[in-house]
Amino acid sequence: MKNFLFLSFIFIGVSCTLLDNQPITRKIHDDIELAENEKILNPSQKVTLQGYYADGSSVLFDPTWKVTDDNTVIGPMKIVDNKGRVRTENFSMNEVEIDDIELWRTSRDLKPNERAKFGGTFFMIALDLGIGIACLTDPKACFGSCPTFYQGDDDYLFKSDAEGFTNAILPTLEHQDIDALPEVINPGDEVITMKNEALETHNINTVKLYTVPVISGTDVHHTPDNKFYRVSKGPTYTAQHNDLPLQGVDGIDDKEWFTLANEHDMASKTTINLTFPVEQGKQYGLKLRFRQSLMSTYLFYGTLEDMGSDYGRRMAIMNHSEKQKNWLLEGGIMQFLGGIVVKNSDGALIGSFKETGPIAHNSQMLPLGFSTGELQLELTEGLWRIDHIEIVEIIEEVTPTILLPLRITKNDIEDAQELELLLNEEEHLISLPGEQRKIEFEPVETPSHVFLSSKGFYLEWSRTAWDDPGSPRALRKMLLNPRQYLRDEAAEYKAYEASMEEKFWNARIQSPILTSYEK
Repeated sequence: MKNFLFLSFIFIGVSCTLLDNQPITRKIHDDIELAENEKILNPSQKVTLQGYYADGSSVLFDPTWKVTDDNTVIGPMKIVDNKGRVRTENFSMNEVEIDDIELWRTSRDLKPNERAKFGGTFFMIALDLGIGIACLTDPKACFGSCPTFYQGDDDYLFKSDAEGFTNAILPTLEHQDIDALPEVINPGDEVITMKNEALETHNINTVKLYTVPVISGTDVHHTPDNKFYRVSKGPTYTAQHNDLPLQGVDGIDDKEWFTLANEHDMASKTTINLTFPVEQGKQYGLKLRFRQSLMSTYLFYGTLEDMGSDYGRRMAIMNHSEKQKNWLLEGGIMQFLGGIVVKNSDGALIGSFKETGPIAHNSQMLPLGFSTGELQLELTEGLWRIDHIEIVEIIEEVTPTILLPLRITKNDIEDAQELELLLNEEEHLISLPGEQRKIEFEPVETPSHVFLSSKGFYLEWSRTAWDDPGSPRALRKMLLNPRQYLRDEAAEYKAYEASMEEKFWNARIQSPILTSYEK
């Protein structure tokens, strides 16, 4: 997740399932025929399982459905078309192959063997589990994280050491994410704690460590394009924001510099100017330690509220739409919020920092080449928090050693089957809310800089606030006029901005959520 900038754009972009069918955008959710589908969480509606096909059509099962040994679901069923209209008047006995369905949504407790059959690809509806979490009815304040990872002490109050594959909110968006860990790893300390602290189902393909031996007087940094460089300390810089000296960014101390969001425009930009002396023939890099604010979290969950109970259908369609994914990555709201953009003295683009997430600090280095010593950083007001800025001198590119997991323990019990899943790139380890695991890796020979690589995808659990028609008008504006949407949404976001941090961190899931089958 780094939950967040890209994550928010992806869900914002789910609304662009309407790109090829604009009349759906204007649909008013008052059709009696839609009631059973769109109020799926309502106790009066006898539907506890919904399966979505790739085209957005779906099947609805009443509470008597069962999972068979042949990997099918059997039970009384209705059919819903790809525009969300119920096409069969009554439930009739049917059987559906689990693997034929793109995504599953359920409000019923799942037995362990049923979870295994679904393979982790389902949405759990939080309402019917009786979870006493305030953010179920105020999703904009929900903690969202993807997997969180910890070195040593695994109970940090307001941060983790790394977040995994933040923007992989669908199976086809699965990707590898590499994050620098803050502490050097020593022989005998090759243990990482992995947690699921959100209402999400994590489908984890691989977790690896990338290591580079420590050499005194040097450091190793990771770049936005996944290269690794050994560097030494560079020259001292001066930094200004609004013609005033920039304070508090010259040390790694969690004392962050940030601005608040613009009250009239969430995409409003600000700039930081850096100058430093250069020596001929030397190559420099700009190192940042940064994270996001909760602006993108607000946009992310606000978008899901606007989708309402149509959320699953939109996701299923999007999972196979390359056109929509390209739109998400290159256009829409993303083009107006963007990353931390770095330009030279002539205003030419050098590169940008786009690593997302409000939980773990990201530490990355952007190579500057033979710089003139003048840089401009352009960023959206209220979106980024910067802890540390440093100019480094690049020594050489290095190739890290990759360490694989040796063992996994869950609840202090070693699990050989889960280890096998992490070592098999064709399989996924499934992690549910509140679960945590200790992963022990192959040993390092000497003290080493360490980077954590994680690959996978995850699915958000449904929230009670999404059990309504949503706001098609807001989704339409977000899709067709995203620039105006960010202006119109600014005042409401400002009302959240002051209190969101406290609500967000208090919404972490600290212990496993057990169903009645496990209690």
